[in-house]
Amino acid sequence: MSDFFKKMYPMIEGIGSTLGMDKDQLRRKLIESNNKKVMSQPIHLTPSEILVLLPHCIQYSGCNIRVTNDIYNCKECGKCQIPDLIKLIDEYKVNIFIATGGTLARKAIMDMKPKGIIAVACERDLTSGLIDIKELSVIGILNDRPNGPCVDTAVNIQRVEEAIKFFLGGEEYVLSIF
Repeated sequence: MSDFFKKMYPMIEGIGSTLGMDKDQLRRKLIESNNKKVMSQPIHLTPSEILVLLPHCIQYSGCNIRVTNDIYNCKECGKCQIPDLIKLIDEYKVNIFIATGGTLARKAIMDMKPKGIIAVACERDLTSGLIDIKELSVIGILNDRPNGPCVDTAVNIQRVEEAIKFFLGGEEYVLSIF
């Protein structure tokens, strides 16, 4: 995302709000614009240079096992998509981090130093993250919220896989998935 847009976004959001525009609609447009920009350039990363960043609400809220420290703690009960995500990261050998908030997400990025990030979150969190992240290629994927915000969310696993394939150099996946 351009520095100009990052600096102007708060003003754009304020004007949109004044005009009665839906904030999430504006945020979706920002995420879409960012994805188009990232995916308009050929990128060839190694699996170790890719980070899949997930919100903690992707885990079933009634689960007694916490996977935020180690995704492999999952007992694969089938009540959330964590097992599907484990299979995906094991297949492609990419990094994964489940964040309980923006501060931990930024810390994970600083610690892991990825060159490409696949970030899954709601409109607000994705937009905030895109504005915070500088000089990294980030593909944003909106999560599904069938139970409302921050509870038992889901993600389209195929979109995550397509984004991984794009970062690995698969130009044929450009824009077809978003």
